[in-house]
Amino acid sequence: MSKLKQVKINFTLQNYEVLKHKSDKKGVTMAEYIRQQLNLTLDTNIRNNAPTHFKRIDPVLLFELNNISKSLNTIANNLKKDIEINSFLLISIYERVMSLKC
Repeated sequence: MSKLKQVKINFTLQNYEVLKHKSDKKGVTMAEYIRQQLNLTLDTNIRNNAPTHFKRIDPVLLFELNNISKSLNTIANNLKKDIEINSFLLISIYERVMSLKC
C-alpha cells in the first residue's frame, strides 16, 4: 500500500486562476505552491526536493495523438477478432499521421 495520500479540493474558477497565476509566477506547480503557503514540510524520503516542471503540450497535437491512438486501438481490436481491416481505415490513419506537423 502506498505511503502517500491524496487530498482533492475544489476551487471556484476565479480562485483557481489566482492560484495558477501565483504558482506560475513562482515557477512551481500549483500543488507545490499550496504546500508552501501552508508551510508544510514533507519527509525527504517521500518527496524529491527538486521542483517538478511540466511542459505545456499543444492541445491540437494532443487531440491528433488521441485520434491516432483510437485508430490504433481499433486496428488492434479488429486483429484480435480476425476481422478484415478496411483499406479506407488504413488510408485514413496514414493521412492523419502524415498531416501532423512536428
